[in-house]
Amino acid sequence: MQVEYITIHNFRSIREQTLYLKDYSLLIGANNSGKTNIIDAIRIFYEKDLRFVYDRDFPKSLEFPTNDQESWVEIRFQLLEEEYENLKDEYKVPDRTLRVRKYLNSSVPGRVKSNQSNIYVYENGNLSNNLFYGARNISEAKLGGILYIPEVTKLEEYTKLSGPSTFRDILEFVVKKVTKSSVAFDNLSKSFEDFNKEFRKEASKEGVSLKNLIEDINREIKDWNATCGIDINQIEPQEIIKNLVSLYLKDSNLKDKMDISNFGQGFQRHVIYTLIKLSPKYKDIPVRTGKKEFSPDFTLVLFEEPEAFLHPAQQEVLNASLKELSSENSVQVLISTHSSHFTSKNIYDIQSILKLTKSGAETKIYQLDKSTFQSILEENEELNEIRGIAVTDKDIESGSIYYCLCLDPDRCCAFFADTVLICEGLSEKALIDTLVNDGKIKLQNSKTYILNAGGKFDIHRYMNLFGNLGIKHSVLFDRDLDKKKHEKVNAFIEKNKNELTLASYSFPDEFEDFLEIEKEREGHKKPLNVMWHYQNGKIRSEKIDRLGEIVKDLIDLRVTS
Repeated sequence: MQVEYITIHNFRSIREQTLYLKDYSLLIGANNSGKTNIIDAIRIFYEKDLRFVYDRDFPKSLEFPTNDQESWVEIRFQLLEEEYENLKDEYKVPDRTLRVRKYLNSSVPGRVKSNQSNIYVYENGNLSNNLFYGARNISEAKLGGILYIPEVTKLEEYTKLSGPSTFRDILEFVVKKVTKSSVAFDNLSKSFEDFNKEFRKEASKEGVSLKNLIEDINREIKDWNATCGIDINQIEPQEIIKNLVSLYLKDSNLKDKMDISNFGQGFQRHVIYTLIKLSPKYKDIPVRTGKKEFSPDFTLVLFEEPEAFLHPAQQEVLNASLKELSSENSVQVLISTHSSHFTSKNIYDIQSILKLTKSGAETKIYQLDKSTFQSILEENEELNEIRGIAVTDKDIESGSIYYCLCLDPDRCCAFFADTVLICEGLSEKALIDTLVNDGKIKLQNSKTYILNAGGKFDIHRYMNLFGNLGIKHSVLFDRDLDKKKHEKVNAFIEKNKNELTLASYSFPDEFEDFLEIEKEREGHKKPLNVMWHYQNGKIRSEKIDRLGEIVKDLIDLRVTS
């Protein structure tokens, strides 16, 4: 079983949005864009330590008006062949999918009750009034489960043995398997039986014993025609785990056992991930006899900000590990992240990225499907066609490789900004970044990223991508006096403006002409040349001020030119 998509209706900042999940998917976006709301909606569907509370979870009328009083989460699953065969006949559809909806709130009497799952199933393509597999405990168990890892997590919650935990589940599996054929456990059990018999006979020096205690009690209750006794229970594997096992960590440098809390958060989160990764390996597979039941083995891992407390190299290792975990047939992984490293490492599967933005109080989800991304790649090559350069299928396919190569962790900061300023090259980016850092450009919107497009001929690639991912952007480039090829390129950039393109500005000639500095003809030296002139005070303050005005106009949106 795998989740194809999840639709959320009237939940907090979400009016109605659908997210399509791959094996490994990423929720990305700026702070307060709605990532946690999506994670919580899924948790409420599975009732994982969270329940729907109307005052907290139903959208407030002041935020945005709702069309109804219904609040629900709907999930469509793709089933394996065996799962499909074991599914109830009335739920079966030819494409081997299962679609269910959990109502969280409803104006229809009786639709939402505290003593039922409130999960309704689609029959013959239509949402029925029938609860999925009827009873609450049955219907919920038949849709797999989730493993939720919050942003701030204590390792103790995953390693405690006094109550439910991932480590306890693993340990119980190992201990039960081993004790079935363990000579040591058989000897312990026999010794415990002997201990049970003899201990009840033994007494302290003062004459205190279990035997005397029982006789005293029985004397007091004999008139009630009842007697009591005491048995010391046979030792069981789960009792060994609960009462006799303790977990410790040892620092290899200090050679001492240490409390878990003494280790850093980065290490603790790595241990948590290790337990999650190992849990499918140490899990009993139920053996059924007779007619098989529909009971898929499926886990959706919800991991909030896995990058927390990890430096970039560790983030990349964890990302690769989560990708490997998601390759298991019964596991999907959905993370929410602010990490440009996680984002960059998954650009090659760009459909797995769900970009969240806030429009007023409402969350919007932007996600590329296969056909949309193909259209972007084809549109990107129109510039070559305009210039009279033949475009091949290989050129179009190579367009996706371009994004993989160029959307490095630095450029992927664009996915977390409110506004992106797409600059033609490194010269503009380097100088503008420096002026912002030096306080010579003061922006009203601090959540702005300055992007180096790597040349005028690639500006449109970012415009097209950002337009489809809900990323607001402005453009800054040289017109080069519209000479020769530049006339068509400049016109093409203007043509590629979309609804997310806020503004554009173009210098009549080259950036160096605007700054009134001498030019460097070797391309790789141009950024060095611009920065050398700035650092040595060779750019007139009037030009610095004018550049600041242009940048603020593009980002703070006072004018469009």
